[in-house]
Amino acid sequence: MMELVDIDRFMELKDKVPHIDVRSPIEFDHAHIPGCVNIPLFTDEERARIGWSYKHEGKEAATELGESFAEPNIPNYLQQAESITGVDRQILVLCARGGLRSLRFASLLEDAGFIVFRLKGGYKSYRRSVLSSFEKKLSLVILGGRTGCGKTEILEKLVELGEQVLDLEALANHRGSAFGSIGMESQPSTEYFQNCLSEEIRAFNPEQRIWVEDESMNIGKVLLPAILYEQMSHSPQVHVEMDRDSRIERLCSEYGQLGINPLVEAIEKIHMRLGDENYRKALKALERSDLQETASIVLCYYDKCYDYSLSKKTRDTLGQVHFDNGDTAKAADIIMKLINN
Repeated sequence: MMELVDIDRFMELKDKVPHIDVRSPIEFDHAHIPGCVNIPLFTDEERARIGWSYKHEGKEAATELGESFAEPNIPNYLQQAESITGVDRQILVLCARGGLRSLRFASLLEDAGFIVFRLKGGYKSYRRSVLSSFEKKLSLVILGGRTGCGKTEILEKLVELGEQVLDLEALANHRGSAFGSIGMESQPSTEYFQNCLSEEIRAFNPEQRIWVEDESMNIGKVLLPAILYEQMSHSPQVHVEMDRDSRIERLCSEYGQLGINPLVEAIEKIHMRLGDENYRKALKALERSDLQETASIVLCYYDKCYDYSLSKKTRDTLGQVHFDNGDTAKAADIIMKLINN
């Protein structure tokens, strides 16, 4: 059995039924549906050769070439599909636009006795769904505060207290500054980041508030959807404050074990913004392993950036929480009392 399903039906099924993306590895690696398994009908090279054939020799020649590539791999395709399906043998299949690749693969599975659901419009249909999902009004509450005041840890504590938290930095594999990539895995593409972001939002209860850390539109090299960033810019916030010495101590603890070279590279990225004098002072402080002085110099820059960014956003402030002892659990408790009053 094979059924062509639209994106709404696909979204209903995908959390219960394994889904296969038959696009080439390079297409899949750039961006895909989170949780999807890549069983490519063609390799990257084969896809390129088929594209050349289609352009220069016509559709029929390209189709024949594709069949010659796929035929020897049919047992492998079926074995991989079998390994991810349950006893009901249900499976979802998609390609780039819902064309010949997914049709060919789905037909193979149908002939082998699988119950196949094929996505109409393919991955492109899913991307349209992702982008439209950001247009929905969310009950966002922004957690704001200067660099080093423990916002990420506070959000983790809020999760433990049963709150919904959209962790943008975790999804982006970046802490959101010139130093944000240090100690992190490589960043995803903006497209895949947005796919994951959309899936996180879909999983939330839309009737309840969603906490999110105050961020720039770009988190490292990935970009927030403009419409979501605009919504964040006008959402109410809770502002966290911590004295400067405590913030410096937190930053030294967080980054001090990661080595000098990554810190030097990060400082070089903001050379022009620091100015020549502060840039030289920061590097000299690193050379003598004076992380506190380095952090102090860098904070001067980031505090100015934060204050400027804040001035450009129209937000209601629900309250301010000041803490200096690093007890983020206590800060989260105070925030909950504040927000619920």
